[in-house]
Amino acid sequence: MRGKKTPYRKLINIARYKMSLSHDPIHDVSHVKRVVRLVRVLAAECDLSKSQTDALVLAAWWHDVSRTLTKRPSIVIMPFFDDIISALMLWRETVRQGVFGDVVGMATRMIACKSLGTGKILTKLLLNKKNRIMVDILFDADMLDAINIARTKSIHLLAENSRSYQLGYKLSIWWFLSRERLYVKTDEAQKYLLLVLDEFLAWMKEQDIYDWHVKYFGKKWVLKQFEKSELFMEDLSHAYS
Repeated sequence: MRGKKTPYRKLINIARYKMSLSHDPIHDVSHVKRVVRLVRVLAAECDLSKSQTDALVLAAWWHDVSRTLTKRPSIVIMPFFDDIISALMLWRETVRQGVFGDVVGMATRMIACKSLGTGKILTKLLLNKKNRIMVDILFDADMLDAINIARTKSIHLLAENSRSYQLGYKLSIWWFLSRERLYVKTDEAQKYLLLVLDEFLAWMKEQDIYDWHVKYFGKKWVLKQFEKSELFMEDLSHAYS
């Protein structure tokens, strides 16, 4: 879709504008742009067709639009509903703009199928076997950005001035360094997960960053996260090799 006028380019522009107004510093337009870049890379490595890639890119732009509906999106409740709401918002906009077709329909279904809890059921109902890998790619791109260093640094800056963000940041680090929670579904995403973890760990070990984490969370907690991440990377390295 890059550099060429398409009927659904206006839908991308609408999503870009909506995400630029996001009050959620974790799910903002920068996050979405990174996910879009990742789905392009993974789609190419998985040898997807042009229509599949276009649908993935459109879905990536819209997958977090629901988070623009409130100034304070809940980190507990939103994950269960954000994908379904985003899919409905994309569907509504396609009707408003009069933009239809396989790409738009596939993108809408893909976002819904990514939803937490109901995603597996919806995937079986709404997507054929050939297209189910697209949901996995969208999931993987979103997951890979979970501890992207640019995103982590922005959250870290917020945590410096907010007690609530400190607690949220600590919870996020613990969550995403748990091997049973941070995972990707496609083989193509495995190597990128290893790179992201390696970059994250190197940043955590920078002296000023290390000291900051020790100050707020304690040395025992910090060393535990190092241990978890290093074991995780070792497992990934064996699996990838």
